[in-house]
Amino acid sequence: MNELTADEVRQVKQAILDEAKARPPAIGVIGVSGTGKSSTINAMFKTSLAISHTRACTKEFLTTELELRMTKGAAENETVSLVVVDAPGLGEDIHSDPTYIEMYRQNLPHCDVILWLMTARNRAVCLDQQYLQDFESYHRRIVFAVNQVDLVHPLDWNPASPVPSVEMERNIRDIVDDRADKLGSVLGFRPNVIGFSAERGYNLEELFASLIAATSESRKFLFDFLKNFSYQDFVPTQSRKELRRR
Repeated sequence: MNELTADEVRQVKQAILDEAKARPPAIGVIGVSGTGKSSTINAMFKTSLAISHTRACTKEFLTTELELRMTKGAAENETVSLVVVDAPGLGEDIHSDPTYIEMYRQNLPHCDVILWLMTARNRAVCLDQQYLQDFESYHRRIVFAVNQVDLVHPLDWNPASPVPSVEMERNIRDIVDDRADKLGSVLGFRPNVIGFSAERGYNLEELFASLIAATSESRKFLFDFLKNFSYQDFVPTQSRKELRRR
């Protein structure tokens, strides 16, 4: 195959940048209330979304626009935007749920890929199963992840590096397998589930790689150029004003 001419490279580069500008790649972060959606976004992208350990903070779909550079391809080193959408937590209140579900239906079509969060210490997944039945059309666009694996017994992280001990890792794997089995009973296929810790920064790179893999083929190229991901590489476009309503 002949190499592209300089003019063809410029055309490809411009096409990529035009697409990224017209519709920046977007990740939706959703799930039952209390799973750490905002803290996950903060850890992965160095943002500062409000977090409460007692009450739900996110009441509407909020977007954070991040500025980053392409890591390869014709548009290498060019600056583009990545939009991360923080959704209200489901199951928080019986009166709020219908409104939140309608918000999900209005906003999820604009997301290239969806991150569905659960927590390691909550073994009950009935609510997740029920909500997933409401969002059947998005099943293949969802990446499932279990947050807070740093709280798994026996809570003994390797002191030499931010990774769990052998026993912890085995227990995390059991939890992840359990969630995959239970979700699969509703989805009709057994999903890949990622265990991670927003608090420790553990496994965030694998989580982002899974988000890329789940993106549709027509949009995957935008994410693929960001494949050399380190969660420390992302910089908010407006460090003090990264929140705005969609």
